[in-house]
Amino acid sequence: MKLNKSLTTLIAGAAFGLSGQVLAGGTPADTDITNTVTLNYSVSSTPQTAVESQAQFKVDNKVDMTITSDTATADTAPGETVVLAYTVTNTGNKVQSYVMSVTDNSNPDWTPQSYAFFTDASATTSLTNDKITDLAIDDSITVYAEVVMPQANVVNGDTVELIATATALDPADTDGTTLLAQDATADKNANLTTEYVVFADVATTPDAAQNGRITALTARNIVTAEFTDPNDPNAVPTLAVKIISDIICDSGLTAASNTDYSVGSAGAGTCPDAAATNYAPKAIPTSQAEFAYSATNSGSATAQSVVFSEQLPTGYDVASIRNVTLALDGTDQTLTEATPADDANEYSVDDSTGSITVNIGSVAASQQVEITFTAIVE
Repeated sequence: MKLNKSLTTLIAGAAFGLSGQVLAGGTPADTDITNTVTLNYSVSSTPQTAVESQAQFKVDNKVDMTITSDTATADTAPGETVVLAYTVTNTGNKVQSYVMSVTDNSNPDWTPQSYAFFTDASATTSLTNDKITDLAIDDSITVYAEVVMPQANVVNGDTVELIATATALDPADTDGTTLLAQDATADKNANLTTEYVVFADVATTPDAAQNGRITALTARNIVTAEFTDPNDPNAVPTLAVKIISDIICDSGLTAASNTDYSVGSAGAGTCPDAAATNYAPKAIPTSQAEFAYSATNSGSATAQSVVFSEQLPTGYDVASIRNVTLALDGTDQTLTEATPADDANEYSVDDSTGSITVNIGSVAASQQVEITFTAIVE
């Protein structure tokens, strides 16, 4: 008798319970995939009981996400509080929580003074512990970082680069501190029913490898006030000095004298004493020196609490500072002497130390400041 066997092998995919939904993150983690094969056969044309066999494994947790900066590069003053927006998307295959942070981009001068995350652009509803909780597969969330910009060691023209980071958290985390760890060295084939964690995030700056965190860079251009030479924006403000009188030129010279006898016809002075005809003042003891300080705010922000000060060096009569003037864009300001000079357009002179302080107040962008005063050479 001839024995005939008909062998048919059927491989059936597992039912995932997804109701036909297709997820960009792929099959959800912790899903059990069961493969079933069936062996059908007959003996003497008589069908026999089919033989089935199954094999099962659990889908692992593919940790994957994206983060984008939703805030364009913009101008910022040092120490200013700004709100930066970031969108985090869970592109992995399991509900995932993340902790957010903002740091410098490898330059300690860019370290924010502080930051806190919020769920709204007005920064009124805090993100508790800076934590995004249970972000579903394929879902996105936009969060807002209120950042106090660095202030020390940043100057006009700098570009501060800030790094926002979303780091995957362990499911057991309660306060944003327990980070998720991956099972990179685990042997899946020896433990098919165990769900392992695999980091599949894109490597981003400043990280060179996939490590369960992802970053986005936001740049802020530092714009502030900067005082420079009115004639050269690349040079420091100018301090000019000239000798305007002396005791030979004007025998009645006092500290309060402010007439400039230094320029006359044919380069000669205009001294009033007849004996000093065609004499130009010289830098001799008792001569009167006039100082002129000029500065322009070449930045694009208003400079506030601007204060000018000078301490006469050795060689001057410390009690001789007089004739203090202040002009803004060529317009003379009315100065009031006060001690201390706490308010704008106030000045103080200390005859015991030879010091002068001029409280200028605010200086707008492109505005020019000029201060003059006189002192007698000892």
